[in-house]
Amino acid sequence: MNEDGSLVPPAELRRRLDGPDAPTVIDVRDADEYAAGHLPGARHIPGDELSDRLGEVPRGRPMVTYCNMRHRGDSRSERAAALLRESGYDARALEGGFPAWEAAGFPVER
Repeated sequence: MNEDGSLVPPAELRRRLDGPDAPTVIDVRDADEYAAGHLPGARHIPGDELSDRLGEVPRGRPMVTYCNMRHRGDSRSERAAALLRESGYDARALEGGFPAWEAAGFPVER
């Protein structure tokens, strides 16, 4: 994770997904981006809809949000994770987003 713990590296997320405390993964990209490829089992809730759809996000387990992270420091996934944290969730954003996950050779659903 980064210094403040708000980002989780792809390899750490991959390990956690196979563990007993697997996080819920939320893809906050647009529908066409999600359809082009996403993390296996990721829920699709576009970032601009997240605040209205918080009722769909399960409580009591960690969350990881991701986007394409083109604007690190102000990416959609970082804003989504911050919104979730403000709403009482344990939420982090995937460091490097979907491109970093894919570049690491981890599974992708299309």
